[in-house]
Amino acid sequence: MATGLTVVVPAWNEERRLAVTVGEVVAAARRHLGEFEVIVVDDGSTDGTPAVARKLAAKFPCVSVVRHETNLGVGAAFHTGLTRARFPYLSLVPGDNAFHESGLDAVFALVGKVEMVVTYRANPRARTPMRRLLSVCCTRAMRLVTGRPIRDAHSLYVFPVAQARQVRRNTGYGYHIETLSTLLRGGVPFAEVPVQLNPRPDSSSKVMRLGVLARLMATMGRQFLRFVVLREKVRFAPVAAATLTRTRRRPFALTRSQREVA
Repeated sequence: MATGLTVVVPAWNEERRLAVTVGEVVAAARRHLGEFEVIVVDDGSTDGTPAVARKLAAKFPCVSVVRHETNLGVGAAFHTGLTRARFPYLSLVPGDNAFHESGLDAVFALVGKVEMVVTYRANPRARTPMRRLLSVCCTRAMRLVTGRPIRDAHSLYVFPVAQARQVRRNTGYGYHIETLSTLLRGGVPFAEVPVQLNPRPDSSSKVMRLGVLARLMATMGRQFLRFVVLREKVRFAPVAAATLTRTRRRPFALTRSQREVA
């Protein structure tokens, strides 16, 4: 099975946490991976995040930086990384240091051993009650849509790049719902591992905005319509693993109507 991992680190005004996040990602990747790259996506930050990102790229040869001139959201950051990925697998690690380094170890250790890694949070009480409620609702809806008994629909993942590039492009916060549900419906085999959340008592969730929640629920509704009501079949075109490291797709461009701030 092919190996090699692209780690996308989206960062929006994360000058205090980005260096720690990237440092832990690089350390864990070095422990478990022969080949990897880290793509920091500065999502229109207005604080010192761009300067921090440049310093990280100078410090670590494996780190590159891409900047969105305006804040486009985590889904757009995911697709920016996906179009530039040089390796067969991709993971998105939030730049706010949300996940404990031990979780990165558990996830990266499985790269190349299974096609997809899905995680579940072992300490969900590290988040607010509303955030936990959202997670429970998303997970139950994901089980209904996919018919797969996953434990958490809103955590860390490792996606196979060839298949993920064939999923419809959702540039909002629901990118992970669309990608995960489509890959699961397409029969991509996966393994589940627990991860620990880092406590964040001083941060407010960017997820709990009403507009973001509405788009998240709309995405889940579309997936329910596709896979449960219309019984849409998912078939992935075969892609030679070698082409992932030798070719690069055209940069992902967003139209004005696609720009969802999340």
